[in-house]
Amino acid sequence: MKMEIVSVNRYALLYRIHDLCRNVLYMRNKQSLLVQLILWISIWSFFAFTASISAKDSHYFLSLTIRVVGFVLFYNIVYYLILPLYVDAKKNKFYWVSIVAYIIYVLISIAIDMYLRSLHLEPHHKNKPVMFIIIPPMILALAIFGTAAAIKGFSEFEKKKISEEEANNKRLEAEIQLLKSQINPHFMLNSLNNLYALSLTDTEKTPDAILKLSQMVSYILYECPKKNVQLSQEIEFIKTYIDLQRLRLPSNIVVNESIPDNISESYLIEPMVLISFIENAFKHGITTKEKCEIFISINVHHENLELIVQNPVWNMREGYNGNQSGIGIMNTKQRLEHSYQGKYNLEITNSETIHTVTLKLKLDK
Repeated sequence: MKMEIVSVNRYALLYRIHDLCRNVLYMRNKQSLLVQLILWISIWSFFAFTASISAKDSHYFLSLTIRVVGFVLFYNIVYYLILPLYVDAKKNKFYWVSIVAYIIYVLISIAIDMYLRSLHLEPHHKNKPVMFIIIPPMILALAIFGTAAAIKGFSEFEKKKISEEEANNKRLEAEIQLLKSQINPHFMLNSLNNLYALSLTDTEKTPDAILKLSQMVSYILYECPKKNVQLSQEIEFIKTYIDLQRLRLPSNIVVNESIPDNISESYLIEPMVLISFIENAFKHGITTKEKCEIFISINVHHENLELIVQNPVWNMREGYNGNQSGIGIMNTKQRLEHSYQGKYNLEITNSETIHTVTLKLKLDK
């Protein structure tokens, strides 16, 4: 009587066998192999050293070794050849191959047991009932299959979790790059408008302003695409921007700054994550009608950075209260949430006369 078995693509099967051999021979996953080695030696040792003295005849360890080798082979066949069929959504093949593998393992186990008995390698089992020869391999096969399935399921869950985390990280990086690409043109447009206004009012300062703007453009082109830059570079960029603003400001506007000169090069920060708050002060916090003051402070203590920006509030338009948050501020808030979630605190407050931004940030190294 012939048993009909659903055919498995022989090339796929050969590929899986080749992959299994490559894993074992070249130890592609050394940690997994080491865990298996320790596990199987522990199982062998447990039965070898806990059996009664009468059971330990001259052939006991040979019989035990043959059975443990059978466990090892069946486990790895299930783990590397059969369970991947289920993972790959080939469920019909998985069920049929599982049944066939289970039956083959049980039959081989029974055959080995009968063979050992025929050679009198297990004299203490010579009167063992036939059911005691059939049932244990069936139970052991189910236990090994279940163990392999549980470990495979946990492994696939971890892989999926890591894959999702990598996908989320790539998505966040793409969003951050998009936000950067939006901020840079916005920043450059404002700077060019300021430079144009300066060229109309004070032509002598224009060359110096163009030089400073070119330094800023160089920073934006070559440093901003990076994920992080040295904090000293970012502060130098901010100083250049403030100097550029001073060139165009009228005499009634005072800029007071407290920015450190010597910053450790070990501190890193995402580029242009501070400038929007400073730019906003110059954009919305000045007027030519009255004397006004802009205050900018950057303090670095160990890996903690504190930025404080203060500027006057001018109620020049109905419904206007404090600094307006344009593209730069909104995008900077999003970037802070993406890159420094749980590591920053941003407070923006308006009194009747003063607009204050306080940003506390934990720096990277």
